[in-house]
Amino acid sequence: MPSFYQACAIDYPNGNPHLGHAFEKIGADCQARFKRLKGFDVFFSTGVDENSLNVARTAAAAGLDAREFIDSMSPRFAALWEHLDVSASAFIRTTEPRHHQAAQEFFRRAQARGDIYSDRYEGWYCLSCENYYAEDELVEGVCPIHRRAPEWLAEENYFFALTRYQERLRTHFLDNPDFVIPRSRYNEMLALIEGGLKDFSVSRHRADWGIPTPDDPDHVIYVWFDALINYATVVGFTSDDEAFRRWWPCDAQVIGKDILRFHAIYWPAMLWSCGLEPPAKIVSHGFIDMAGEKLSKSRGNVIDPYDVTEYYGVDPLRYYLLREMRFLLDGSFRRETLHSRYNHDLGNDLGNLLNRCVAMISRYCDGVLPPPGEAADEDAELQSAARSAWSDAERHYAAWEFSEALESAWRFIAAANRYVDQTQPFRLARDPAAGARVGTILYHLADCLRQIAVLVYPAMPGVGERISSQLGCPGPGQASWDESARWSTISPGNSVPGGRPLFPRLDMLD
Repeated sequence: MPSFYQACAIDYPNGNPHLGHAFEKIGADCQARFKRLKGFDVFFSTGVDENSLNVARTAAAAGLDAREFIDSMSPRFAALWEHLDVSASAFIRTTEPRHHQAAQEFFRRAQARGDIYSDRYEGWYCLSCENYYAEDELVEGVCPIHRRAPEWLAEENYFFALTRYQERLRTHFLDNPDFVIPRSRYNEMLALIEGGLKDFSVSRHRADWGIPTPDDPDHVIYVWFDALINYATVVGFTSDDEAFRRWWPCDAQVIGKDILRFHAIYWPAMLWSCGLEPPAKIVSHGFIDMAGEKLSKSRGNVIDPYDVTEYYGVDPLRYYLLREMRFLLDGSFRRETLHSRYNHDLGNDLGNLLNRCVAMISRYCDGVLPPPGEAADEDAELQSAARSAWSDAERHYAAWEFSEALESAWRFIAAANRYVDQTQPFRLARDPAAGARVGTILYHLADCLRQIAVLVYPAMPGVGERISSQLGCPGPGQASWDESARWSTISPGNSVPGGRPLFPRLDMLD
């Protein structure tokens, strides 16, 4: 079985997780579930970045010890991913001993190679993103990401010799044009490289929170050097050689565009310095905004996913984020659109299709799936729509184009609804001589819904399982993607139990 290792960015646990965090993890989960359907053995990591000085300051402001604070906050992230049905293989905390060991080993290897040296740093530093900025990188004197005034730092630091890797990075980008997606962000990173790189600080002097630098207790490893290493730690670097050989290098790192430079430029150079291969692909997703502002704890405009799922449910939120937003582009969260997607797409299009199918099988076939008879032109047209849906959805899921993949599924749903309207089994059932044709129509309709359950499963795993359960057939994942795409494979003679409506109509909340 081929392997696929994907890693999400690890989050600062200095506040509760919000919808922006959820967007990334849900998108990554969609890809992980698709890859499993395609026959891959998937390792999917998430986690928290606990060694941030920002975390320590937030803890101090709350009157708490940093360890006490993170022990209360970090489990909230893991709990939300479980609530949102994110099928992660691991949740790493960077205060774990295995990560301290891995980070210090990285530092030692880079130092032994001559890539780490001591020097004095003077410049601007944004506490919110823990990033160093040159004067010309600020926007009207503030951090371009958090729009807060940075601090001026002047201290002795260790530096990583990024400039040594400038030409190798440029060659790597040119030789691997899909290394960063989307293409616009690949171009941004290549322009940064070609514009000239600078060595970057990899330590903080006399900080009392973080991983100590090897052989120098007066410094801790800079959080961005330490945090990137989690992607190697979580698959066994320095702790499980067999696992590390199996999973490394990472196939896809899923991160926000605000931290792309660290992952696309710093991280490959660090890995080369350590004698390791860089990730195969970096997937840089967009931001969710509200009223034009990026969702951010520091700006106080975050949306609590629990508030949304309490009313609409987990899968409707997953569907909305993946259908309404283009994962690789920026998008805006609007409750009106979420509500419309719920009632129209999910309730009217998909939910009613399932309700009609199981109700007619119950009424006209005593709840038992009939066998198909001779095919008619309408059946062939429906089969053609199915083939197109599978082909298009596979292409789009693989390219991280989840909205387009779901659009492909919805075109098939629309075709199935048209099929019911055209064939009108509810009218044919009045004619005893048309029994075989009614059975054929209902069989094909049920088989379409079996296929739809798998097509939407990466985005809405619970919905996929519930559709299968109401049809009385095996759930998604019991067969591969390719096997599920075969026409007419639902078993006639099965009991079709039906069930409660998937998406009861909801009123818009004030």
